[in-house]
Amino acid sequence: MIYLNKYLNKILYYFRDSYGIDKLSTHLYIAGFIFSLFRYSATFGFVCIIYSTWRCLSRNKYRRYKELQAYENFISPLVRRVKTHKNLFDNSRYYKIFRCPNCSQKMRVPRHKGKITITCRKCGTTFKRRS
Repeated sequence: MIYLNKYLNKILYYFRDSYGIDKLSTHLYIAGFIFSLFRYSATFGFVCIIYSTWRCLSRNKYRRYKELQAYENFISPLVRRVKTHKNLFDNSRYYKIFRCPNCSQKMRVPRHKGKITITCRKCGTTFKRRS
């Protein structure tokens, strides 16, 4: 047991300045495990796992942080688009979306109110629609 603690302390001492796990490394691990399950993409999966492990053990924190920032700048528009569509899907039960015939402004009105008069806040145009 004493020898095990001795080796664990040596390992912890070696990894004290390493970068660690971040969002990119986690996503690479997940993608690597998924790709390694399939026959034709197994090598790509193992490459993802090896690269993610290398990132976690790296001591160049500045470079790993720059990689993380580039990844987040790449992925944030996709995440924003997915959240927007999810929000529209969740609200579609309660609200209906109309476009103004004059200025194409989107307007949200409650559902199941019958035929209503809608006034655009942007240009002031009024039109009737069934909600």
